[in-house]
Amino acid sequence: MNSPQNFHPKLIRKEQLTDDTWAFHFEKATGFDYLPGQYVKIILNHNNPDERGISRFFTMSSSPTEEDILITTRILHSSLKKAFYGLSVGAEVQMRGPHGTFVLNEKDVKGKVYLAGGIGITPARSMLVYLRDKNLNNPFTLISSFSNREEIIFLDELNSISSEFRKVIYVVTSEVGRIDEEKIKKNVQYLNSLFYISGPLLFVEAMEKLVRGLGVLEEDIKSEDFPGY
Repeated sequence: MNSPQNFHPKLIRKEQLTDDTWAFHFEKATGFDYLPGQYVKIILNHNNPDERGISRFFTMSSSPTEEDILITTRILHSSLKKAFYGLSVGAEVQMRGPHGTFVLNEKDVKGKVYLAGGIGITPARSMLVYLRDKNLNNPFTLISSFSNREEIIFLDELNSISSEFRKVIYVVTSEVGRIDEEKIKKNVQYLNSLFYISGPLLFVEAMEKLVRGLGVLEEDIKSEDFPGY
């Protein structure tokens, strides 16, 4: 693991992905390296901070193979998120990282299954882009759940990455229901895999219970919940 460092990257560009989800591209500091799935702490001084203060943790949805640091987040009602949304191109923020152990180990050839709820897909994008760019054939299946089609992010991009070894499935719960045992068994041929689970806390807890019920061992489950803020 690389030791965390402080740096002050500039915002290169930002783009709207859905009604409330935005992608922010920051320059990557010289010598900054990280593992797919890690996150950074962003400190953003702003007026009228709420009780959670002036910092938040954000997963890097970019891959270490890419030139920019990509932060993809929902813009909700917190004062920090509003300040983040209001950043102009060229603005600097303070970052510290990388942090986290919810990462892809490319040397582990064991199959990987990733269950994502909503914005919990962001680490999966990092992992899938990394596998593509490194031309690695590690078996990886992503099953990502969104409430409706309007909320889906990364659809075209991840579908273009999909291959014999990298399988991408989107589940629209308003149309076909939630991720369940049937959907997992239909799309996953290797239940003796390492399971990644990320998303809102209730989603993570439900998926942990589901995969344990399928016989997945506790040591083969890695989870990370994304709080709403």
